Parts: sequence; C-alpha cells; structure tokens
Amino acid sequence: MNVATRTTKNSKKSAPPAPTSVPSNESVPSASPSLQTSPVNPNPSLDSPVNPNPSLDHPETVSPQQQRAYSHLFEGNSVATTPPPKNSAPLRVSPLNSPGSDSDSSSSSDNSSPVPVNMSSKSGESWTNNGPGKAPTVHSRFLKPQEYGSIKASFLRYLRKSKCTDSNSEDARDHFMACFQNEQTMMFFAAARDDLVKLSPQKFEEAMLEHLIGTTWVKTVRALILDARQDSFEDGAFSIMYETLLSYNNLLKGVGKEIDSSLFQSTLRAALNRDFETFLDAEGVDLSSSDLNAWVTLLKEKDSHFRRFRRPELARLARLEELEKKRISDSVRSSHKHL
Repeated sequence: MNVATRTTKNSKKSAPPAPTSVPSNESVPSASPSLQTSPVNPNPSLDSPVNPNPSLDHPETVSPQQQRAYSHLFEGNSVATTPPPKNSAPLRVSPLNSPGSDSDSSSSSDNSSPVPVNMSSKSGESWTNNGPGKAPTVHSRFLKPQEYGSIKASFLRYLRKSKCTDSNSEDARDHFMACFQNEQTMMFFAAARDDLVKLSPQKFEEAMLEHLIGTTWVKTVRALILDARQDSFEDGAFSIMYETLLSYNNLLKGVGKEIDSSLFQSTLRAALNRDFETFLDAEGVDLSSSDLNAWVTLLKEKDSHFRRFRRPELARLARLEELEKKRISDSVRSSHKHL
C-alpha cells in the first residue's frame, strides 16, 4: 500500500511539469518565479483559473524587457517578477539626481507608454529662473556673458520684491552669493566672503565677472559687441540685437569700460542686414544721425515693417529665382543628353 500510495503521489506531482516539453524559450524562466510565488491567476478576467500557466502559450509577453517597460501598467501584478524599481515611480525621479534617467526613459518611449514622465527641461541649463519674487539658482561654474546678465536681472527683480532698496548692501551681496550652487564657486565665496562684501560696487561687480565669466571677460564681451551681425540673432530682429548688445555694454559699464555711444551706434549700423539696410535707404532713413535714442527708435519701427511685409516678398522672389535657375540648368542638361 505504501508503495502504491507513493507511486500515485509521484504521478500526481509529475503531471504539472508537462508543459516544459514546449521548445525552450528565453522568457520561460522569467515567468516561472511569478508562478511559484503567486499560484493564483492575477488577472482572472483574461485567463481561466483552471490553467495555472496561461503565459506559457505566449512566452514572449513576459520577457524581462517588456516587464520593465510595462511595469507601470500592472503595478500590483508584477511585484514578484519586476527588478528593483528603476521605473516604478518616474514622476518622482529628478533628472538632476538620476544619471541613468535617460536610459530608463528610452525603454518606455519605445513602447509608447501612456504614462507621462516628468522630464525637467532645465536639467542641462546653467541656471534656473525660479520666477518672480524668488532668487535664481545657478548650477554652472562658468557662465556666458548673456547668462550672467540674465541672472543679475532676475536677482534684481527678487530684491525689489523683497523690498531691499540697496543692492550693494552686505545682506544683498550675501543673498547674491547664495544663488550659486557649484562647489568651486561656493568654496570661493566662503573663503573670500569677508573681503567681497567690503568692496565698492564697481570692484564687487568686477570680481563677480572675473570669477564667473573668466579673467579675459572684458575682451570677450567687447568682441561680442563689435563682431555682432543682425542675422545671427533670433528672427534677425533689430530690436533683439540692440537689447542684447546693450546688455553686454552694461556689463562693461558696471566696471567703467563701456563702449561710448558713437562707437556703439557705428557697431549697430555695421551689423545691419544688407536687405534691411537697402530698405532703409529706400525709405529715406538717415543712418548717419547722431541721436542714438531717436535713431534706434526709428530703426525698430522700420525693422518691424520690413520683417512683416518686405522680407516675405524677398523670400518669395528668391525662391522664384532659385526655381528659374534650376529650370534653366535642367533644360541645358536635357539638351546635352539629346546631343
């Protein structure tokens, strides 16, 4: 009886492994842990409870790659088989604190995940504008001149919101130095803080520019002004070029090395787009006027009209000319073939 009973039990135990006769598949081992830890079908609405191994019919649906990619779709069902939660909470992961976030997000995007991932657009930026009433946060060790100018403007708005009337006071300078989060800059400010807060406004500004932009910052900024070209600015707008160059010159002005009005105006004139300059000449604009403010105001108005009406027409004519040249070239090529 004992032998028969043991034989009967052994035959009952060996019955379930019958599906292992299916040809080997890499995804089968990954499915087995979940079957051992949770014999009950986690999704009875899709598979019958009678069959404990429904996934073996379609082993490719439980591959490790898909388990990672779709873990957010069956959080409660894949706890036993999902690796350490790399993607389980994408909304809580900051790209600034997670070096591997790029590789994680690529797998979910490849599978068209419907769950939105909070990817900060500021992860690679040198500084963060925290909005009105808040001081900016600076991440980089070195800054471009325009970045420093924007940071300073954002900080001055913060001082006005906080009712601080003296931007050169000791408290204001402490607040400004606290905006910088780069380790080397923080160490520099910690070591030189007592000396920096005692400097004159001009010397303090010069110390900031030398440390944050570089010791050759004056040469760099002057080159940005004198070598400017209107076409290199956004939409080729004269107003954007003027305001950008003015902000550069204000950096120089803060240390008493600004470009004078006459040279600044000559630089603006030399930087003009050729088509725009032709348009100004046709409009009878006197580009030699010595009144810089009136000259700039007039050119802003003319540039707005030029970019809105004249430039599209010039682009259309240039396109027609290009098509005509192509037609002639094709015609010549075709005639050569016939010869």
